[in-house]
Amino acid sequence: MKKSKWYFSLSLVVLIISWFSFAFAANIPETLRFGLLPAEDPGTMTKAFQGIAEYVGGKVGLPVKVWVSQSYNALIEAMNAGQLDIAYFGPAQYVAAREQGMNLVPLVVAVDDTGRTYYKASIITLVDSGINRLNDLKGKTFAFVAPTSTGGGVGPYYYLLKHNINPEKDFKRFYYAGKHDSVFMAVMNKKVDAGAVADVYFPRWKERGILKYKEYIEGKDELTDGDIRILGAQKVPGLPMVARGDLDKDFIEKLRVAFQSISIETLAQYKVWGPLLGFKATSPKDFEELVEMRKVEKELQKK
Repeated sequence: MKKSKWYFSLSLVVLIISWFSFAFAANIPETLRFGLLPAEDPGTMTKAFQGIAEYVGGKVGLPVKVWVSQSYNALIEAMNAGQLDIAYFGPAQYVAAREQGMNLVPLVVAVDDTGRTYYKASIITLVDSGINRLNDLKGKTFAFVAPTSTGGGVGPYYYLLKHNINPEKDFKRFYYAGKHDSVFMAVMNKKVDAGAVADVYFPRWKERGILKYKEYIEGKDELTDGDIRILGAQKVPGLPMVARGDLDKDFIEKLRVAFQSISIETLAQYKVWGPLLGFKATSPKDFEELVEMRKVEKELQKK
């Protein structure tokens, strides 16, 4: 009997050691660490995203931790350093990180309340600014979000260059404000003549009472009876949820499946990028257009 107990205890120890060895070899984290782009107050963002994080963590049997980065580049650096397992990236960030040789896997892309898996990088100005068309921007001041921001950097910069406006030469002054909120408020407070923001924020700002408009007609890039005028917009891929590529492949697939099964009620808690209907599976090929956009942008900047 004692011998049987000894064998049982030994087998249990071997099983536990084997499980931990498998988890280590397969690279499954002990805590699932999420990273978010800086869009609003970090505490508010963390609280709003907690439901999504805990749902996904529950599906893979792991506790979770949510962190809001201080900047766009800080989020990339944190992923590169292995300090995060999943990040809610801007699409241009994902492409930029891939260009740097980082091993990342796009899991899912956000689906907004209109069913879109894309959004628009919008050039905005106040309706009473006297700026009625893109060419009127020449000689004016302008605010972008960040060089690696899709909706507030890469997308609008590319769009302007494509329409014969070179920010380096044609603007009186331009700068990077760091957040979409900061660009929007700089335009509203007349600190700059115009700026670039993602259109996913329009309903969010309207809900918060800081932007007025009757209807957003996306097909015409128009906000009716509103405070701001949209001068033009560049369509860009939606925001992907990206995982470290060195994680276990089966674990990555479980994460992808978990995101796609999150309930509307849980998603409704996170409105930073506007209302969400869900997440849809995505892959690197869905971002090839943006890869080409960055290439064209770099070539245009050389001229």
